[in-house]
Amino acid sequence: MDEVKSTKSATGAMSFEFMNGETHELIDLLPYRTINKLEKYFYRFDQAARENVKIIVTDMNYTYPKLVQTVFPNAMVVMDKFHIINALNRAFNKTRIKVMKKFTPSSREFHALKRYWKLLLVPTEQLNFEQFKKWTNFPYWMAATDVVHQLLSLDSELEQTYQVLNSVRSAVQHQDWHNYNAAFWNNKTYSEEMKNTIKTLESHHDEIRNTFTTHYSNGPLEGSNNKIKAIKRASFGYRSFWRFRTRVLYVFKIKTKRALITK
Repeated sequence: MDEVKSTKSATGAMSFEFMNGETHELIDLLPYRTINKLEKYFYRFDQAARENVKIIVTDMNYTYPKLVQTVFPNAMVVMDKFHIINALNRAFNKTRIKVMKKFTPSSREFHALKRYWKLLLVPTEQLNFEQFKKWTNFPYWMAATDVVHQLLSLDSELEQTYQVLNSVRSAVQHQDWHNYNAAFWNNKTYSEEMKNTIKTLESHHDEIRNTFTTHYSNGPLEGSNNKIKAIKRASFGYRSFWRFRTRVLYVFKIKTKRALITK
């Protein structure tokens, strides 16, 4: 389950979409994403079909776990890994910007933190430590690992936040549940931005634990999102959501007539 920006006639200009996790076939695209309307939509399916749903993969939207409790009683909620990592990256970026603004805009530190933001998001184990070259805003030849160490040495809070980012990210990628929890316990000196993200992750503790025990993700659905956006862009947008939906289902080769005309 996910949402995608569609047309202005849709509620909040966002649409709800969902696909089969096994076949990666798009099932439907809806002009709303509120829990009441979604419940009404899914209750049109018989109870046996809804009870047969075993796994729901979603992002950290609070609506969908509630929807699962009421509509899919036997389903297990799995939090998508991409959204977990993305939330951590956003928190670190906010911390970096906060630290950057402590320096004057004309300073070397300000420019270095602004220029090498992507380098700071590279996982530690992927940083190059062998190739030395000249880096802008640094006076001598360095490897990528040296640049990151120099930037982190500017602020202790930034360094601690960086360590938490890499610890949690590594645990998620390697499905190491013990180290995932340990990353939260061992350090409490990271930034407020990261603490807020950690609180959000802790509120989805059970769903994230399910992530470590399954192989499902929202990757195929994110790929469908890109295709839907390409359809919208190629047509220079749509006024009518239902025409947009019909076009999407046609391109995705959804041939059920009932699906094409349902409103």
